[in-house]
Amino acid sequence: MLVLVAGVSGNLGQRLASAALARGLQVRGLGRKPERLSPELLDSLESFVKSDSYYDIPAIEKAMSGIDSVISAYTSSPVLDLDGNLLLLRAAERAQIKIFVASSWNNDWTNIKFGDFENYDAHIAFEKHVALTSPIKPVYFFTGIFTDLIYSPYGPGGFELKEGKAKMSYWGNGNLVKYPWSATEDIAAWTIEILMNGKGVQEGKGGFFRFCSGENTVEEFAAIYQNCTGTEVEVVNEGRLEDLEAEVARDRETKGRAAWFEYLPKVALLLGNKGSWKWDEREILDHVKTS
Repeated sequence: MLVLVAGVSGNLGQRLASAALARGLQVRGLGRKPERLSPELLDSLESFVKSDSYYDIPAIEKAMSGIDSVISAYTSSPVLDLDGNLLLLRAAERAQIKIFVASSWNNDWTNIKFGDFENYDAHIAFEKHVALTSPIKPVYFFTGIFTDLIYSPYGPGGFELKEGKAKMSYWGNGNLVKYPWSATEDIAAWTIEILMNGKGVQEGKGGFFRFCSGENTVEEFAAIYQNCTGTEVEVVNEGRLEDLEAEVARDRETKGRAAWFEYLPKVALLLGNKGSWKWDEREILDHVKTS
């Protein structure tokens, strides 16, 4: 199988390419900066197609020639998540490719509606538009939060580190919520496993697949950080969940949608504390065939 990894020079793209090669697949890369790949990885590729931008149609068309499946590993942004993925998908249609892995690897946005979390609106819009207009049925992955974001303002508890003092927060009963998370290496390995053996994937049926490296509460994340770094983490109950919800509503009204990134950490905390990112354990890897 010849797999195209679009965005191959990115952090996840490189890991996906390595994981695919380790499973005996051929990999073609599409990206802007081949120099970001190690010489070993670059030499292992079937080829590298250099593009100037996500809308470099001639490069995309060249990259699609003769391949069996597409993995979109573009860096997450509203433009790439929607515009970039659509341009790739339309090119895959023209090349009559039926297996398309959409850039996802998110928290489970099927649990929310459009407008609940601005960072996922482009993903929701892409999924709905493609279902209406394309013969291709993409593959989507829900993995929980990436490990490199756990101890950041966008992670569970809105992690803060100031002057050597660390803090994580929750609202209401949010300390009881378990957050799924995944290491980048695990995401790459399971993506390739599902590409090869996921139920219906090779037949072009697409679908939603859920997997994670683990699940922890805010208090457990705080304890892990403290044990690993020696820095004590204060876990604070900031008040009622309704108070956080009201604060998010005020930010949305006063700052507007164009400034969504400014209040994104609060929205992430709100949905996390409400349990919006939880999924039924029976759903995790329920579509993966045993090989």
